[in-house]
Amino acid sequence: MTTAKPSVLLIESTVQAVDQARRRALEDKFHFIYYDCASTEQFKERLGPGQPYGDIVAIVRNGWLKAGPLAHQAPFATDVVPHYPPSLKLICCSGHGHDAADVAAMTARGIWYCNTPNACTEAVANTALALVLDAFRFLTYAQWCARFDWMRSRELGTQAVDPTGKALGVVGLGDIGLAVARKCEAAFGMQIHYHGPRRKPQAERSLRQGGVYHSSLEDMIPRVDCIVLAAPYTGDTHHLLSGRQFELAKPGGLRVVNVARGKMIDEEALLQALESRQVVGVGLDVHANEPGIHPKLADNWRVTVLPHIGVCSRTSWENFEKLNLDNLEAFFKTGKPLTPVNYISQ
Repeated sequence: MTTAKPSVLLIESTVQAVDQARRRALEDKFHFIYYDCASTEQFKERLGPGQPYGDIVAIVRNGWLKAGPLAHQAPFATDVVPHYPPSLKLICCSGHGHDAADVAAMTARGIWYCNTPNACTEAVANTALALVLDAFRFLTYAQWCARFDWMRSRELGTQAVDPTGKALGVVGLGDIGLAVARKCEAAFGMQIHYHGPRRKPQAERSLRQGGVYHSSLEDMIPRVDCIVLAAPYTGDTHHLLSGRQFELAKPGGLRVVNVARGKMIDEEALLQALESRQVVGVGLDVHANEPGIHPKLADNWRVTVLPHIGVCSRTSWENFEKLNLDNLEAFFKTGKPLTPVNYISQ
């Protein structure tokens, strides 16, 4: 159905925050279509000429992508992009990572792709802070003991260690990684080391004690007591932590925390490192084969495991809504969105 207003497809999670007043105001500018496809295949069909989504100019995917019946649909995957109509020029999607979107293919089609950087930084960084503490103090195991075998908790007397004054290695000192570093420095007085593709002097200056940059992950690991993964998942970061890296741990063992993507860790190698005591504490919000986790990790109460809920905060949902709509309005006002992952030449 044609309309004088630009058609915008809204793909909405069952978990989100909706700014009703702003949405009503935007209805004067845009024709909103609400996504109700039962599958990605049905979505492809509806993108065709004369179909319900055949003349959309923008897509906004809002809220918690991992919640609700649409959690397993992949509207931005490689096999979907060729079905986009020529009218589509903008995609706005909640979240920081964009490994589920074929941004290169979108760029080739002249489509801007926007994420929501910094919108969930606090939520994810706070989760990482809790996991760092758990990895040192084994609080998940202590909770199990409190419920089922009180006296076994006394084993922790010779094993639990405070993170105070220890060295933290952050992989990916972006918005989230830097927030984790600041929190761990402020809360525990941890010394910050970091690894990434380039040094970040401004980020270092924002830390009270500065930060030590390592161009090589293998150089950083022997220097730290705990490593936090907060980098994007790419082909280069697949199994970033595996047997070779765990072998480089200090004699007292390494703690591993992951709030990025599960496939950045070789989980079989992690289990072997736990058995050999190369790794002595683990906190995982993300897992290699979600939904669900490796059964041997699930059975190990000395490993803290979460169901990918680092982002899970009302603050995140409110920030997602605001930034997605900000990108939508900015694009139609200026021809360029605010937080694009890619660049489209004008």
